[in-house]
Amino acid sequence: MGEGITGYIKVFIAIFVLVNPLEGIPFFLNNTRGMSTDQKNAIAKKTSTAVLFILIFSFFLGKYVLTLFGISTGAFTLAGGIIIFLISLSMVLGKSNQSDKSIPGDNQSSGSDFAIVPLAIPLLAGPGPISSMILYGGGTTNVWQLLVIPLIAFAVSVAVYFSLKAAVPLELKLKKTGVDVLTKVTGILISAIAVEMIHTGLLQLFPILGK
Repeated sequence: MGEGITGYIKVFIAIFVLVNPLEGIPFFLNNTRGMSTDQKNAIAKKTSTAVLFILIFSFFLGKYVLTLFGISTGAFTLAGGIIIFLISLSMVLGKSNQSDKSIPGDNQSSGSDFAIVPLAIPLLAGPGPISSMILYGGGTTNVWQLLVIPLIAFAVSVAVYFSLKAAVPLELKLKKTGVDVLTKVTGILISAIAVEMIHTGLLQLFPILGK
């Protein structure tokens, strides 16, 4: 049991690091500018719920979906890297976000559309976490694992919620200029991660490139 618990802790750490809730904070702040605290908390909840659904779906059905459409993990990683790179460009170049046009008090406005795409997927629950959950799903050997790993996904989604919720008071301290700087710096870091993903995807699709 001790080894089992240690293994599950390692799974949690691996998924948490891959999801990296802190990575989404600048994007979250940049796209919720001008919204009320209640609206921001609602978007944080929507994003964390989407992350939970994506992780659990990947765990139970991910491998079947990839097989059904004939998608390789290399192609999936490459596509995710390209999308994330485009997101990082918008963060660095400072393109205006749609939340500035949202209607105050309207939690259902189009300003919250980014909560699922691209914030939940692929920025947080991207190719890394999804691929890992697919591998965990294919490697389960007992019912206990089928119960515990979804609970781990739930714990990670809770961490996502509180990380994004903590961004609200952080915004008050950083002010607009601080948020802009944080967004651009994070965008550069995310672009580097995206390039690594593209590189990994290309190597998986074309192994000869690594020789």
